[in-house]
Amino acid sequence: MRPASFWWMLLIGATLTVVIAAGLLYALRNRIPAHWQVPARALLFNVRIDDDVWITMPDGVRLAGTLYRPRAARDPLATVYVRLPYDRRHYGEALGEAMFFARHGYAVLVQDVRGKFESEGDGFVPWRHGTGDGVATLDWITRQPWSNGKVGTIGCSALGELQYALARANHPAHAAMIPSAAGGAAGALAGNADYFGSFEGGVMQLSGTTGWFSRHGGKLAHSGSPAVPGMAALLPQLPVLDLVQRARPGPNAYEDFLLTPLGGPGWNDLDYVTDADRITTPALVINTWGDQTIDGTLAISEAVRRHSPEAAMYQHVVIAPGNHCEHEQIADMGRFGELPVSNAGQPYREWYLQWFDYWLRGRGDGLAKLPPYLFFVLNEQRWLTSTAWPPTQARHQRWYLRSGGKANGRDGDGTLGPQPDENEHVDGYLYDPLDPVPSRGGPLCCSADPHAVSGPVDQRDVEIRDDVLVYTSQPLEAPMRIVGPLRAHLVVSSSAPDTDFVARLVHVWPDGRATNIQEGALRARYRDGIFCPTRMKPGETYELTVDMRSIAYLVPRGHRIRLDVTSSSFPRLERNLNTGGRNYDETVPAQALNRVHVGGNTASYLELPVLSTPEPPG
Repeated sequence: MRPASFWWMLLIGATLTVVIAAGLLYALRNRIPAHWQVPARALLFNVRIDDDVWITMPDGVRLAGTLYRPRAARDPLATVYVRLPYDRRHYGEALGEAMFFARHGYAVLVQDVRGKFESEGDGFVPWRHGTGDGVATLDWITRQPWSNGKVGTIGCSALGELQYALARANHPAHAAMIPSAAGGAAGALAGNADYFGSFEGGVMQLSGTTGWFSRHGGKLAHSGSPAVPGMAALLPQLPVLDLVQRARPGPNAYEDFLLTPLGGPGWNDLDYVTDADRITTPALVINTWGDQTIDGTLAISEAVRRHSPEAAMYQHVVIAPGNHCEHEQIADMGRFGELPVSNAGQPYREWYLQWFDYWLRGRGDGLAKLPPYLFFVLNEQRWLTSTAWPPTQARHQRWYLRSGGKANGRDGDGTLGPQPDENEHVDGYLYDPLDPVPSRGGPLCCSADPHAVSGPVDQRDVEIRDDVLVYTSQPLEAPMRIVGPLRAHLVVSSSAPDTDFVARLVHVWPDGRATNIQEGALRARYRDGIFCPTRMKPGETYELTVDMRSIAYLVPRGHRIRLDVTSSSFPRLERNLNTGGRNYDETVPAQALNRVHVGGNTASYLELPVLSTPEPPG
C-alpha cells in the first residue's frame, strides 16, 4: 500500500505534464504542420473526418474531397465548401477553415480541383471546369441527407477565385461567399484582361506568374510540386515561353497562358468573370492594398453593383493594409513593406461566422451594419467607409508633368504641379531590355524569388538611373488623402513599334526616403484597348493612360509626391523586347528611345482622386 500522498503527487505530476505539453503545443502551433494538428483538433472538438469522398462530374471524372462534420449534429447541416489546387490533405488554410467551421456546427467539404493530387482528370489550366465542376459539387451536396441545402464558400487567392468561377452560375444553393485576394478571377472585364492576376495593362507579371506556375501549373494528372530553387535565376533568360520548362520539364499551363492572345476567344473556356456575367451571390469580399489583383477585386464588385442593385445590397468590400492574403495577420505584423501600420485589425473570424450564420442558417443580421466599402487609409492608420468605389466625394486633381527636357533621374529637372508649362518639352531615355530597371517592392505575389520584397520600399537607388524619368512636387501645403484609382495620362513617342510604359506614384519624405505608393504598366500596343492591339509608328506621338491600381493613402503636409516613368520593372514585369512581335517566343531584343511629351498642347499629367481631410491640430 502506497500512502495517499504518493497518489496525490502522481496525479499532480501527470496534470502538470499534460498542462506543460499542451502549453508547448500551443506555443509551437505555428511551427507544427497543419495536417499534423488536424487529428488532435478533430478529437478535441468532436469532429468526424472522412478523407474518401468522391464526387462524379457529368463527364465521369471523379473529384476527391474530405468531409468534416460535427459528431453531435442531429439536424441537417449548412455546408462550407472549399476547393483548391494545393492538396486538400496538407494545405494549411483549407485545413484551418475546415476545423474552424466544423467546430462551429457546419459541415465542411474540402476538394482537390480536377487534375490535382487525388482528383481525376488531366490538362489542368486555371480555371477550366471551374464553373461546371463547382455546380456539380453543389448538386451533390444538396442531395446528401445531412445537408440543409445551403452552401457557403470561403478562401483566399486561388481558393477565392474558384468561388467567383462558381458564382458565375448563380446556383440556388450557393447562398453566400467570402472571397479574399481573389481579383485574379477577373478576365475580360471593365476594359481590362487580368486573367489570374497574371497581366496588367497587357504586360505579364513575370516573377509572380513563373513562380506560381513552376510550382502548381503542371498539367499531368495529380501534379503538384514544391518551390523550384533555381527559378529566380532563370528569369533573365529568353525566350520567356521556355522559362518554366527549363525549371520543371513537363506539360504546364504556363504555356497556355502565354500562347492565348489577350482578349481572344480561348479565354472563354477558362471561367473567368467577364462583362457578360451577372453575379448575385451575397459576398463578403476582402483584399489588401498590396495585392497585385486589387483592381480586379474592385472591378468585379462594381460590376455587381452596376448590374444588380439588389445584389449590391448584399455585398460588402473590405480593403486592408498588407500584401497578398495578409489581412488577418497585418495587425500583428505592424508593417506593410517599409511602412508602419497600426489600428489595422478587424474581427474577421467573427465576421465569417456572422455572415454564414445569416445566409446559411438564418441567424443574426448578416453584418447589416457593415458598409458597402470599408477601407484602410495607409499612413493615416484609419478606416473609412464609402457606398461606391471610388468614393463619390473624391475630387480628381491633375498634376502636370513639367521639365526643361532633362527629367532623367531624381537629380533632373522634372517637377509636378497643378498647372502645365506653356511650352512643350520632351523628356527621353534609352530603354534597353538587357539592362532593365530593377523592381523594388510593389504589388507582388507568389514570386519566383523567395527573397523578393513586396509593398512600399525605398526607390532611391532606382531613381538615380537615366532611364527613369522623375517628376517631383513642391512640399504639400496641406495633407493629401488619395482615395481611388490612380492614372498617368501620358503623351509619348518611341523609336520602336511597341514598348512598355511603367508609372509609379512615390511618397517623398522630408528625410529623402522615396517609398512607392502604387504603380501600374501598359504595353503600348494596347493603348486603344486589350481587344485592338496596334503597333506604334516610330516617332509619332500617342496619348495613352497607364492604370496604376487603386489606393487609399495619406501624404502629410510638408511631404512631396513624385511620379516615376520608365519602361521596365524587372523581374516583377516581363520585359518588352521592343520588336512589335509576340515577345514571348523572341530572343533578340532591340533598344528603344522612348519619349514623354510635357507642357504645351500635349501636356502629360497624373490624375489623383483626393478626399478632403481636416487639418490635424498643430
